[in-house]
Amino acid sequence: MAGLAGFGALESTYLAVQKLTGGEVACPVGGCQTALNSGYAELFGIPLSAFGAVAYGLVAALAWWGAGMQDELVKQGDDGRDKDLESSYGKARVLLFFGATGLAGVSSYLLFVLAFKLGGVECLYCLTSAALSLTLFGVGFAGLSSRESANAFPPAIALYVVTVLTMSIVLTESPDAKNTQGLKLAYAPAQLEQTSTAYSRALAKHLAETGAKMYGAFWCSHCIEQKETFGAGAQIPYVECFPDGWERGTPVATACDAAKVEGFPTWVINGKKLEGEQTLEKLAELSGFQGQNDAASMVAEMF
Repeated sequence: MAGLAGFGALESTYLAVQKLTGGEVACPVGGCQTALNSGYAELFGIPLSAFGAVAYGLVAALAWWGAGMQDELVKQGDDGRDKDLESSYGKARVLLFFGATGLAGVSSYLLFVLAFKLGGVECLYCLTSAALSLTLFGVGFAGLSSRESANAFPPAIALYVVTVLTMSIVLTESPDAKNTQGLKLAYAPAQLEQTSTAYSRALAKHLAETGAKMYGAFWCSHCIEQKETFGAGAQIPYVECFPDGWERGTPVATACDAAKVEGFPTWVINGKKLEGEQTLEKLAELSGFQGQNDAASMVAEMF
């Protein structure tokens, strides 16, 4: 169990660091950024993954402590066992089960959020964390004696229910869920500050000619930042997903729905979908653009 919880702590720490630094997580399937950038991914302004890292870390430490006591009891044998140590080991097993129950409760509610609040987006990290916590719950329960399980199961069920209810209350009041009630946004095109370069204009033209598309929303800050990397004047093959404005419940444009866009911005290049902002170099590589970037052009002119 220490290994499973330790892995959960590492995963949660990675997500927390990326969230705090504004980085993009590596995600082999779509939907990770949508889930991790939503208001449900924060609690009191702190990444939920940071709380998860602490919780997994505590469970890992408890499991490690229990494993140490178990090894010592095995060495002592059945006849010479230290009764105090045996009692402490039993308490550690029960505490470990309660810790795993709390994690399972949190994961259960987050699975509900993924399925119903965020429209069923696919988030590999979220599903992995849920699988870890539910596995820890099962292993923790299996590790109890018959007497321990009979005594611990009723309060564990109560803890599970309280955890789920608490999460439903505190995460319902997340920024996204609270601040968008009744909010209406009229469509307004982005006003870019950066000026495009010969390279960015040529790349944008190449992307358009090869059928690439950038799907975004006018209110999306990451979409605006992506456009800024090209600069004003570059004809990006951009598809606006809310051309008539936005309010809660507004469906995305037909083109965005057909492309199964789950987060903004989303690039589709040669049939490959990428979520989040991309560098010009990455876009050039994926689209097969052979032009020299501005730095290379300057060096070439010098020599």
